[in-house]
This record gives sequence, C-alpha cells and structure tokens, in this order.
Amino acid sequence: MRILYRLVSGLIYFILWPYGRIRAWIGSELWRGRLGLIKKVDAIDIWIHAASVGETKIAGYLIEYLHQKKPGIRIYLSTMTTAGQKIAEVCKSDKITVGYFPIDSIGPINRTLERINPRLLAIAETEIWPNLIEQANEKRISILLFNGRMSDKAFTKYKMIRNMLKRLLTMYDRVFVKSLTDREKFKYFGLSVNRITVAGDMKFDAPMSPRPNERIKEIRRVLGASDNDFVLVAGSTRPGEEALLLNLFKAMSGAQMPFRLVIAPRHLNRIDEIKLEISMQSLGFGIYGSDNGTSPVVLVDKMGQLDDLYQAGDLAFVGGTLVDVGGHNILEPVWAGTPVIFGPHAGNIVEAKDYVLENNYGAMVSTVEEMGELVTRFMKNKSMFAIKSQEDLSHSPTAIVGTYILERLAHV
Repeated sequence: MRILYRLVSGLIYFILWPYGRIRAWIGSELWRGRLGLIKKVDAIDIWIHAASVGETKIAGYLIEYLHQKKPGIRIYLSTMTTAGQKIAEVCKSDKITVGYFPIDSIGPINRTLERINPRLLAIAETEIWPNLIEQANEKRISILLFNGRMSDKAFTKYKMIRNMLKRLLTMYDRVFVKSLTDREKFKYFGLSVNRITVAGDMKFDAPMSPRPNERIKEIRRVLGASDNDFVLVAGSTRPGEEALLLNLFKAMSGAQMPFRLVIAPRHLNRIDEIKLEISMQSLGFGIYGSDNGTSPVVLVDKMGQLDDLYQAGDLAFVGGTLVDVGGHNILEPVWAGTPVIFGPHAGNIVEAKDYVLENNYGAMVSTVEEMGELVTRFMKNKSMFAIKSQEDLSHSPTAIVGTYILERLAHV
C-alpha cells in the first residue's frame, strides 16, 4: 500500500508539474506552494497545516495563544484551499509565513521541509498525508494532530487501510482529540493511549471580544438605552421570527424596567418587509445609527454591527431557531460576553447548542411565550446565566495544545 501510494502521488505530481511550473513562474502562489517552490525562510519553529476555513480559524486561535506565551515563535501556516488561505492571510506577520500545502509527493514535500526547516509539525483535525508524515518522521521532526476527530464514515473507510494507518499513527508524538469517542477510534488503529489526549473542541475557543466600558456606553447611547434599560438584541432573524419578537416586545412593555428590542435580520433585503411588519403591529421604530435614540424598537440595516450590539445588550436571541431553519451562530453573543437564548430548531448548530447549555451560557426555549417567561426571570436575576470570560480560555483545548507545543519545542 505504501509503494502504491507513492507511485500514484508521484504520477499525479509528474502530470501536474508542467502546468504548475508555468503558473508558478508567472506568479501563482497556489502553485508555488503545491510544487514546494516557496521562498526559503529562517528556520521555522512550527509548521501548522489547516485544510480550509474552519480548520484555519482554529489554527488562528492556536497561533494567537502561542504568540501570547512566546512572542518570538516562528510559524509557517499552510492551507489546502483558497478560502482557507484568505483566513490565513489575516495571521500573516514578520513571525508568521503563510502558503499553500504541497502535493503529497516526495519531491514537493521535501522541498517544502528543506525551505522552512520546521522543528515541529502540527496538523489540524484528521488531515493524514502519508508522504508528509513519513518524511517529517525521517527528519526527526515532532508530529502532532490537534482538534482530532474521526467521523463514522471516515472510521469505516480507514478500516480498509488499517495496517497503513497504524504505521503512520505510530509516527505521531501526540494526538489531541475532541471526544472520548474519537479517542476510542484512534486506539482501534493501534495508537497507544498515552499518546492520546482528549482536549475538547477548539472551535469553541474563539478569543473573547474586547468589552471596553466606554464603547458599550456609546453603543447603548446610540440605542437610546440608559443603564437601567433592558436591551434584547435579536440577531440573524428569519421570516416569521420578527412578528414573534414584536409580540414579545408588546407583552414586555409593561415590565419592571424599560424594554428595548434590537432586530438585526439575517438578510438585509428584508428590511422593508420588517418595517411593514412593525407598522402593522402599530409600533414605532428607529434605524440604528440614524435615529435620535427615542424608539424602543431599533432595526439594524447594515452588516457588521452585531458584535458591538451583542456586547451592549443584556440578553441576545439568535434567529433561525424559532422557525424551522436550523439555527445560526449562537456562539457570537457568548464570545461577546452576553447570555444567549434560542429556539428549538437547532439542527445546524447541535455542538454549539450542547456547549452553551452545558456551560450555562444561555438557554433553549420552545415558544416565544416561554421566551417571555425566561426574559422576565432574567430581568429579576441577571446572575442566572454564566458569562464567558477571557479567563475561561486558560484551561481550554487551545491552551492544552499550546502548552504541549511550547513544552515540546523546549526539548527538540
């Protein structure tokens, strides 16, 4: 199997070489990376590989942690896709070089290793590239897998190459996996338990948004909300949810404190539709940033406002959950330090839902009536939910992986 893989990967490289070499010559960074024709850089401490957008974001959390602990650490970050590369470019600095992952053939792999000369190789999730692993192992480069997972589908597929996978996994110094289930799957392929660490899912480790008091006060001033007003920020709302939220607003208008509702729809082309809905319910409204702040219902008609609004809100609701859409990102308000409530339609965000509920960062409601009851209780006792803080990250999956990397680098 090893020989067959080398032959096939070598044939692919041979076929692609003429086209790729021309593209690289005229300036294609993608093909320079694919063929291992990248510029030589000063010796790299760690090569981090992430396939696409999700993995690259997770790698970004790890890079930020490493630079906080050791500012001078030198990193090469590679991605497989152009979408991932765009995310990687954000990380680029004098200490961080980014590029595309090479074709997994001996020639481009060795050229890349020679030109960046890493001391440690860290691969995100379950990217298994046999030639890369073997060549790194031969050059005595420490190898680790972080945020490792193995789906049932992948597990079934890997069973067909169990011996090959077992040999490759023995070359890893450490594998950090998301769950106990993932650990058992890696153990099946012969990886010793002392090389597997269940660290958890790093995708929940996004750095907390800064919450300067002056900025929060300014946002609330624009909303027309005093310190005593209660602000519910409804983000990424979908058709049908605005009517439910407006009904909730009317029911809460007689609450023990002034109640303000901020609506930020998922799609801005629905703004006129939502304005009509508000008018049909005989309510006044203002546009965020274009109003004098006197309207208790505020409509957001621009993109990029939600992070600020979540920070300034007392409580958040995330849409696509009271109607059967499947849910949007309920972690955004959590990262902004604001508790979140959401409806029962959370099929697209199951892991995030479990994370929020397990850590008491928010609650799921079945109906808008139930939401009203919860909001009323929250107004009376704001301590009913936990607030995520920057300190929570000190024992996070990212910190576990980052600490190991720094300790390992000290000994290689």
